[in-house]
This record gives sequence, C-alpha cells and structure tokens, in this order.
Amino acid sequence: MGKKGLYILQAGRGWAFVVITLVPLFLLLWPTLEGIFSRWLKFDESYSHGFLLLLVCLFLLFRSARRITLLPGFYPLWLAPLIFALLVYGLGEILRVEALQHLMVIPLILGALAIFLGWEQVRWFIAPIGLLFFAIPAWDYLSWMLQLITVEVTQLLLGMLDIRFEVEGVFVYLIGVGAFEVAHGCSGLRYLLVGQSLALIYGELYFRCLRSRMALLLVALLFALIANWIRVFVIIYMGYETDMQSSLIKDHDNFGWWVFTATLVPLFVIGRKLEMMPVERNSPEQTAVAIKVNYSGRPAATGVILTAALPFTLWFVLINFAGKITSGSEELTIDLGAKNYGPLFDAELHGWKPRIINPDFTYSQTFFDREMIKNSKVEANKFYLGVFGYEYQRKKAEIIQYSNRLYRNDEWLPVNFFDVLSPSGVALEGVTLKGLAVDKKLHLASTYYVGGAWETDQWKAKLTQLTTLFGSRKDASLVVFAIGCDKCDGPSRIQEFVDDTMPLVVRQIDEKFER
Repeated sequence: MGKKGLYILQAGRGWAFVVITLVPLFLLLWPTLEGIFSRWLKFDESYSHGFLLLLVCLFLLFRSARRITLLPGFYPLWLAPLIFALLVYGLGEILRVEALQHLMVIPLILGALAIFLGWEQVRWFIAPIGLLFFAIPAWDYLSWMLQLITVEVTQLLLGMLDIRFEVEGVFVYLIGVGAFEVAHGCSGLRYLLVGQSLALIYGELYFRCLRSRMALLLVALLFALIANWIRVFVIIYMGYETDMQSSLIKDHDNFGWWVFTATLVPLFVIGRKLEMMPVERNSPEQTAVAIKVNYSGRPAATGVILTAALPFTLWFVLINFAGKITSGSEELTIDLGAKNYGPLFDAELHGWKPRIINPDFTYSQTFFDREMIKNSKVEANKFYLGVFGYEYQRKKAEIIQYSNRLYRNDEWLPVNFFDVLSPSGVALEGVTLKGLAVDKKLHLASTYYVGGAWETDQWKAKLTQLTTLFGSRKDASLVVFAIGCDKCDGPSRIQEFVDDTMPLVVRQIDEKFER
C-alpha cells in the first residue's frame, strides 16, 4: 500500500473513532437538544432563528473542512475540559437548571472534537459551531436587565420633550393618555441575538484577525440596543400624539424589525471598513496543521473507549435522579381554628393565587379573622395561606422552575418590598402588589423550605437542593402568606399572620417527612 493509501486508511480510522465518540454524547444531549429545538419552533420568541443558524453553521463547517486538511489523532489532555463540561451538565440536571445544560452543549461538542483533532485543527470550527450559541435558550436571564435599560433610555428621551409621564418599574404612564409596559418582548433580546449572529458570520467569512471580529461584535451589540430604544420610544411617542390610536401600538413587531434592518446598513459599512484596514489586508491566511498519530497503539484505543464511555457513565448516574410526575397532589391538613382564623369557601384572594406546576402536596385556603368580625372591622380581614411542595425534585416537578410563579406580571405590579421575620427567626420576602385589571392591593410574604432549611432567594434554594442529595430529606416547599387590603398596614398585618400560623405550617411539613 502506497503512502496515499496509508494516509486514507489512517484518516478513515480516525474519523470512525470520532463518530464512535460523538454518538453516545448526542444520545446524552438529546433531551436537551429536543428542548432547544422546541424553542426554535416558537416563531414569536427570541430564538426563532435557530434552524436558520443551524443551516449556516453546517455551511461554515463544510467551508472550513474544505479549506484545511483534517487528520484526526488523539490528544488526551482535552479529556480534562470534556470531563469538567460533563460534570457541569450533570449538575444542571441534578439541580434542574436548564440554563447550565444549554450552555454546556457547545463546549461538550467542541471538547469531544478537540480530543481527536487537537487545538490546531479544532480552532477552525470554534466560530461555525459557536454561532449556535446565539440560539441557545439561556439568554432570557438578560431580558430583565435589558428591559430596565430600555426604560431608563426611554425616560431620558421623554424627559427632553414636553410630555407628562411617570415611570414605575417597567411601566411608563402617560398622564391622561394611557400606559405602556416594556415587557419581555420589548427588551431587544431578539435584535441583540440576530445582530451578534450576523456579525459573527461576517467575521468568519471576511476577517482574518480576532481584533476585527471582536470590534464588529461590539458595534453590532450597540446598534441592536439602539434599534430597540428607538422602537420603544417611537411607539410610546406615537401613542401620546395619537391618544393611543396609532397602528404602531398593535403592530409594533414589524416596525421594530424595520428599524433593526435600517441599523444593519451602517453595521455592514463599518464591517467593510474593517475589512479594508491594513491589519486585515496584510495578515496572511493561516492554514491548519495536521498532526499524524499512530492509531495502532493501545493508548489511543483506550482513549477512544474512555471518551465514548464518559457520556454513558453520566447518563447512568442521572437516571437515578429521574422520576415520574404524580397524577394528583396530596392535600395537607392545617387547622387554624385555634388561632382564631375561620376558613372561607375560596382558594383565591381577589382572583390571585400562586401558580405552581405538578406539586406533590398542597394547601391553599383563604381565611377571615373572627376577632375583627366581632369588632365590626371588615377591612383587611381576608387572609391566604398556601403551601406547595415536592417530595423530591425531578423534571417538570420542582420548586424552582420557569413555570412556577408567585404572581403573574401581566396582572399584578410590585410596588413595594419589605421583610418579615417568623417567630423562629426565619426571614421571609415581602412584596406589595397592585392589581392591573382590578383596583386592589395584595401583601405577600414567601419563603422556601428545602430539606429542612429555609431560603428566601431562588438561587440559594437551588443550591440548597444540592445538599439534600446527601441528606435524609429531599423535599422542597414554597410557603406563601398573603392579605388583601388597600388601606391597612399590610406589612404589619402579614407579620401578625405569620406569627400566628407559621409554626403550624412548619410542624405539619416536618411531621410528613421526619417520620
């Protein structure tokens, strides 16, 4: 066999090892990939460009593969970052933090390729595969910050005009005209992701220097934000000028894309200027270096088996944390009669109650204060107590998840925050809500009870769940106290209600899981 035949045989064997490694990895990632694909199919969200980016990614991969000579080898040092990424992915599954799993998809794929291609070859695929990072549904955490920035810029622009307005959270009230909410869809996240994707594609096609690519990404970021700021400001201004009759108020999505498209013109002009700079024109085009490795030796074969076995090992560990969703929830029994609270035939408070998905046990009840009724005090005498818990955390049945909401943002607006302390010293987070559809106020106090430990912050509650893996208790509950009143001292009344009832709630939950 000639030299060329040996090269083809060696390359074919190397690519066979790559496939053997990637198949179990994709089997492990499939539930996460399926979730990502489902978000791409929602064409009214920020990730509807996902399938288009996937096609562009495949084109850029094919383009890079044709430009260089690929010869797979074995680079064992890259096993370390692959193992680290697998551990983070597994931690995301155990803690039920999908964002961690989503963020690890691309590093896992690149890490597996790096084991057989090495840095000199895999670096050519970082940008094409990394392009999909702008379609990973983990960017929603930026949305709230972008909403607040948009509100601040809009407030600044409106302040330059003779317009009477007030800003409350993410709501802009035009005095005597109407109100606008800078909601999730108004954050500009869609424009940011699409702008960054276009800048990365342009840089991959026409730039040679990393500095030029980073500069274009920053410019695209700025233009995407400006496009959204202009969009929101113009919509609010037209609402003011037309007394909320402008067609832009209902059809603002198309208007936003037209504004964003206009910002692409200066973006590509700047891209062309960067392309013509001396640093780009004088930079030589690099080529990949193929490193030959003998596959007949035992270390290479052992490495292939080890790399392929890692995803299977993690999958086997994670199935022990899986579980089924119960068909119905168990009703807790909490008797507040001794505390002078009488039950009402209603599980809601002014149309409000927490939205909790698939709990294993619940308690949701409204009450009146018998003592206040005796004294003919009818104001602020309606209370609410809710307990929503899970015996253990699994997919779609966990205390901290996207679907679980203490209140709906499109129905209630937070106007004040306060602290509440239980008789045993447990801290609760208090909030006063103002109804958007009803002229009512609610005062809530809530906390999480995770494996016998109390947490008010969601992220800390998530981390506390990790410690329950090694303890006897794996339960997690959301405990909510509420009172509906407009003129009463809500924080003080909630404090009294918590003092009276929380010890009973804690005793009931502890008796259920400490038997």
